Parts: sequence; structure tokens; C-alpha cells
Amino acid sequence: VATGTTALVAQAIGARNETYAARVLEQAVLIGLGLGFGSMALLMPLSRTSMVLMGAEPAAVEMGGIYLVCVSVTLPLMALLFIGNASLRGAGDTRTPMAVMGGLNLVNLVLSFVLIRGLGPIPALGVMGAGIAAATANGAGGLAVIIILRRGRANLLLKRVLSSPDREVLKQILNIGLPAGGETLLMRFAMTAYTRSIASLGTAAYAAHVIVQRIESMNTMPSFGFSTAATTLCGQNIGAGDPDRARRSVFSAMRIAFTFSLAWTIISILFPAALMGIFTSDKEVISLGITPMRILALAQPLMAITFSLSGGLRGAGDTRSVMWITGIGSWLVRVPIAVLAATRLNLGLAGVQSAMIFDWGVRLALLSWRFRPVAWARRMASKAKPAQPAVTG
Repeated sequence: VATGTTALVAQAIGARNETYAARVLEQAVLIGLGLGFGSMALLMPLSRTSMVLMGAEPAAVEMGGIYLVCVSVTLPLMALLFIGNASLRGAGDTRTPMAVMGGLNLVNLVLSFVLIRGLGPIPALGVMGAGIAAATANGAGGLAVIIILRRGRANLLLKRVLSSPDREVLKQILNIGLPAGGETLLMRFAMTAYTRSIASLGTAAYAAHVIVQRIESMNTMPSFGFSTAATTLCGQNIGAGDPDRARRSVFSAMRIAFTFSLAWTIISILFPAALMGIFTSDKEVISLGITPMRILALAQPLMAITFSLSGGLRGAGDTRSVMWITGIGSWLVRVPIAVLAATRLNLGLAGVQSAMIFDWGVRLALLSWRFRPVAWARRMASKAKPAQPAVTG
């Protein structure tokens, strides 16, 4: 839903149709509230059951259940947080979501410190304190972004939090949003299978993997940012009736993302032991992580380009292609190679991590095919203009 909101708001803003952008926002809020309350109703009574299904130990089931009950209370507001931030990004305002999320994390940090350990007359609540802190922070973030949108920001104005359903707009949001949700599910399940193949290598190998992922996440975050920029710029230019510029904007974001990623790749290849030493002093873990880090570093530029191209297609509303390409790369390439490397070829963590190079390489090739000038022109001709029905009331 957030992806559909970003794409449609971006296209409406590009077309200078603020009325339609506001209507998309209202309908997205309606969906978000429905999903939020529905998730809350399911998660509260099934919190412990969900922990059991994840294979948690009995003690963890109890603690995790308490945490999930606390967090589920503010799921409707959390949904509004995601929807509101997505709409602002579509309108080209990425600073406000950053400020909201920064404030949210600060609130969570302070409350966690106070409620988990206790302070003065406030008792130590442990896991419950962590849940209350997270729920309060998420709820405050949701309220903050809704207040901002009610006042108006970046040519967006939320006139009504509860509006009447508009079937046409709801359909457009879901047509883009559901495949994006499918993509997320495909990737989440694939990552679970991928992580299990790493866990089978032993505790030290898994610890090395976690540290390598944490280090490389510093490279991943800018790539996510440029992906969002590609989504917004592509959507706005399509809305403005300039598909050629939309395509160029995606490639501009891609080039910048690649440059940032390449710089970090060089650092990771040259100084893997020093970087791992920041997080652990265990020599075995550091030794196991050096080669995998270098392999993962080689995959990072491919990932950066893939993120930007995927973001561009999302901005164009083509989330189905991204979903299928993600499924192919993750399930037909990454997972089989990882399992084969771990269980049959005994290539260790380095062999499993090499699956990521093949995964991102295949995705990049398929996305580049979708961005061929002829294919892009044909797709844009079939769309002509983003569908923006008249809005009344």
C-alpha cells in the first residue's frame, strides 16, 4: 500500500493535480487503518502462538508474546506512519519522514532506557517496558505525520482522516501495492531460507555473517535512499507527461548510487579485518568473515544499481515486474546456490555469500531489459497518462 501511495502521489504531483494526490492520500489512510486494526485484532490474541510458530524457546515465547501484545496496540497508528511517510516521499519531501523517524527512534531509545531498567519511582518492566517504549514511539510517529499532513506539506493536504471509499482510487492503489507486498513476502521467505543455510554452518560462521551484514548495511542504506529518489522522480516525470525524462532520472539516481556503493566496496575489500574488529574481538569470527565480506562487497554495486532500477519501475507503477524479478533472483538463484554451497559443495560461508553476486546480477540483467528504450517507450505509450479520475467533494 505504501508503494502504491508513493507512485500515485508522485504521478499526481508531477501532473500538478494536487486534488487527486490528496484523494490518493485519503484512500491510502483508509486502507492503512483497516490493515492496522485488522492486524491488531489478529496479533493480540495470537501473540504467543506466533512466537511458537517461529520456533522460539518457551521462555522466549512468553517474553516475545508480551512484547507483541504491547506493540500491537498501536498498529493502526504505525500503519498511518508508513502511509504518511510514503505519500510525503512521493511528493518529493524526504526530509519530513527522516525527521519523524529520527524523533521516533529518539523517543524509543529514551523510553526503553527508563522502562526496561527502571528509573526513580518508575519500576523496571523488562520486556514489557521495551514493548511499551516501541508502541509509544510508533504511535507518536503516526500521530505526528498525520498532524503534519492535516496542516499541509509539499502540496499535500489530508482533509479527512476518515473519508468515503473511492473504488477507482482504491483499485489503483492496490493494483500497484499488492505486487509490491508480494515482492516483500517473496524476499522475506527467501531470506529465511538463505539464513538457515548459513546457520547450518555453525555458530561462529553465523556470527561472522551477522557482523558482515551489519557492516554492509552502511552501504545498503544510501542505496535505499536513491531507490526512493528514483521512485519519486520517475513518478513525477511520468505524471508531467515526460517519460523520457523519467527514464533519465532513474539512470541519474543509479549512477550516483553506484558511485557511493563503489567507494564503500573498495573500503570493504581493503580493510575487512579492521571493520569486523569494530564489532568483535573473536579472532575465529573475524577470520571466517574476511572472505565473505569481500565477496559481499563485490555484490554491493550490483545491488545499488538494482535498487535504483527497481525504484524507477515502482514509480512508473510497474510493481509486477519487480515482484517477478525479485522472485526469480531470490528463489531460483540465491537460495538454490546457497543451499548447494552449504550442504553439497561444503564451500562454507564464502560459498553461501557468493550466491548474492549471482542473485543481484540476474536481477540487474532482467531490470535492464525492462528499461530498454524500445520496451520503455512501448510501456509508456500503453499508459499514455497516469489514470487520474475526476475527484468530487
